Amino acid sequence: MNTYRIVNGLGFVCFGVVAIALAGCAVDATDDDALVDDVVEGDVVEENVAEAEQAMGIECGSAATTASFFGGINYTSPQSYSTTSCYKGVVLDVQNYSSSYAQNPSGSVFPGRTTVEWADSLPTLADPDRLSRCESAYVAADLFEKVGQSWVYKTSKESLGSWTPFFDGGFCAGPGVSFSSEMQAGKTYRISATARTQKSSSAATRKLRVESRLPVSAPR
Repeated sequence: MNTYRIVNGLGFVCFGVVAIALAGCAVDATDDDALVDDVVEGDVVEENVAEAEQAMGIECGSAATTASFFGGINYTSPQSYSTTSCYKGVVLDVQNYSSSYAQNPSGSVFPGRTTVEWADSLPTLADPDRLSRCESAYVAADLFEKVGQSWVYKTSKESLGSWTPFFDGGFCAGPGVSFSSEMQAGKTYRISATARTQKSSSAATRKLRVESRLPVSAPR
C-alpha cells in the first residue's frame, strides 16, 4: 500500500506528530497583509515578475475561477495547470464558509481547517535521489476574502517536503499548508494554490488537493 496515501489519510495527524518530533515537516511562511489591486484605492501594486511566478501572490485575486464551492472545498487538480493572472496556479472560491470547518473545539488536536496538500507521486526509499526530490517538492497557497465586490489579500503560506526516517528506512512526507483561524464562518474566500517539483517559476506543476476538514479530536 502506498505510504503517502496512508499518511495523507490520517488527515495531518501523522504530520503533526512528525512536526513535534523532528521540528516540523512543513515550513509555513506568511507574507505581510496587502490588498488586491481592485481594493487599493487608486494605488498600483507592482511586484517583481519572477517572484510573482514562483509564489503567485496578490495578482491571483483578479484571476478567473478554476472551480467554485459552497460551504467547503473538495478539489483535486490535474498534474498540469495554469491560470491567466495566476501563473501555474489554480483558483478556488468558496461561498458561505461553513461553521463546521471554522470551529476549534476544546481538546482538539487540529481545528477545523482547509488544507492544500501535495497529491502526486513522491520519491521512495529505492530512489537514489530521494532526499533532494523529496525536500524540493513545493506547495504554496494564497488566501483572499471577498469584501463587497473585491478580493482582499489575506496571507500566503508555503511548504517543502520532508524525508521522515521512520518505517523501515523512511518515507517522503509531502508538503502541505492549512488555513484555520484565518477563515471564518459565513464569509466568502478564494484560495489560489500551486504544487511544483521545486520552488521555481520553471518547475513543473504537480497534482494538489484542497480540502475543507472538520476538527480532529484528541484520542481518549
